[in-house]
Amino acid sequence: MTTLAEIKAKYLSEAMARPIEKYCIKDHTGRIVARSNSPVVHVFNNEADDAYAAEHYQLKEIYNGMKFWLGELSPAGLYASADGQFYTETELPENTDAFCKERYSNEIKAERNARISDTDDYVKLPDITVARSAGAKRSALEDADRTELETYRQALRNLPEEQGFPFVQWPEFPTALAYELQQKVNARQNMRQGGF
Repeated sequence: MTTLAEIKAKYLSEAMARPIEKYCIKDHTGRIVARSNSPVVHVFNNEADDAYAAEHYQLKEIYNGMKFWLGELSPAGLYASADGQFYTETELPENTDAFCKERYSNEIKAERNARISDTDDYVKLPDITVARSAGAKRSALEDADRTELETYRQALRNLPEEQGFPFVQWPEFPTALAYELQQKVNARQNMRQGGF
């Protein structure tokens, strides 16, 4: 089972792998709103930020109504947090238990919802067939399989109420659907990791 320490280390590593680009543009509040490794940076148009940019940055060009400014050198030692802001290593929210627990909780809930959705067709279609293993001939679900499926779906719904959530074990797949459901989970993991 994954621990909070492991999640914090993973999230911090991800943030540290995203240093700010070389150039940036700040808005009128001082927040970094655009960044690039090129000195020419596009900022979305709004009056307050355009007025601020006109005072603090050199307008390079206007193309199709978009303004491109010469950015300033980005402050050294900033990294992109999952919250969309930039911080020094010690100030990253990824260093805090609360931020990491909330982020991980949201990820687990999203995966939980996906796993429930993975089973929807098996509930809705009475004549659906399943492949119980790789290359196996498809076969119909039996009553016992459907009962096990409903138990699994309920366990997924109850997951956020389990003690220690989000650091909990996933309920086991129903036996008859284990192969197909594992394929769906694997496909999502590959997509998240940039695979095919």
